[in-house]
Amino acid sequence: MRRLNQLAAMALRRYDIEVRSMRMHCFVTNLLYRVESDSGARFILRMAYPGWRTLGDLQAEAAWLDALNADTDIGAPVVIRSIDGDAVLPMSSPSVPSTWYATLMTWVDGRLLAHYLNPSNLERMGNLSARMHIHGKSWKPPADFSRKRFEALLSRGEPDAIFGDGMIETFREDDRRAFLSARQWVEKEYAGLNRSDLRVIHCDLWHENIKLDHGRLRPFDFEDTIRGYRLHDIAMGMLDLLETVGTERYEPLLAAFRSGYERVLDWPEGNPGVLQIGRLLWNANYVARFERQALNSLSRRYGDTFRSFERTGEVQLSGTGSS
Repeated sequence: MRRLNQLAAMALRRYDIEVRSMRMHCFVTNLLYRVESDSGARFILRMAYPGWRTLGDLQAEAAWLDALNADTDIGAPVVIRSIDGDAVLPMSSPSVPSTWYATLMTWVDGRLLAHYLNPSNLERMGNLSARMHIHGKSWKPPADFSRKRFEALLSRGEPDAIFGDGMIETFREDDRRAFLSARQWVEKEYAGLNRSDLRVIHCDLWHENIKLDHGRLRPFDFEDTIRGYRLHDIAMGMLDLLETVGTERYEPLLAAFRSGYERVLDWPEGNPGVLQIGRLLWNANYVARFERQALNSLSRRYGDTFRSFERTGEVQLSGTGSS
């Protein structure tokens, strides 16, 4: 951490701001610092974990944030350019050989929406999601914008550890069948979506990536920005909601979200539950790659979830985790 702190300080020297303080905010996938200038302005410095997102991915994020702030009053963070005009700075040093990508953005005021999950705020969240979907469709990205599309189970070039590398053969037979069936549902659902609905999406717009600022919802954490389907964007955020509040509270909150969304835009066609099953498969693939010791117990829990979905058509989480 001492060496990474030094790397972050090196990055800050490449901006036209007089830094009063820099302190670590959190380390969850990426390393985040809270920064305050001598003028009192507040910023967030993100040092992107090597290998998590590419330089092109993060430049695409910056391009959309620029456009959202130029074209709308959504209140997304503003990307601060370096002295040389760069939105993303590749940072490395002899003591930190891997490249960390630094992005400096304005601090988003407010408290996390996660603390205020009620129908009124979920309606606001649906409205926010629809407005972002409208912009993501009408906006014309620059020529160098990432060509990646989230239109399949694995869409960022990740290796297929579950099915492609044969790890599914280590599962119990009933769980193996459940995983194979789930993959078929997900592939069929994505294949059936209307490709004219593809647009730039946030791809991680959930209640811990939105702040409530004096009654106004403000989104942040745009690092997953990608071309994708509205249904996918909605399904991911609602899966996290389901995991947080449980089945009983989920239905009225989902209805409120949809009401707010439909005040602005028609609801997308398709089955969001199937795409949520796809997210769980993605989670399992992540565990297979990086936390293999946990895969056996996870495959049993997910096997139960997939069999339940096949019976009821509803995603029922029981200690599965969806983040």
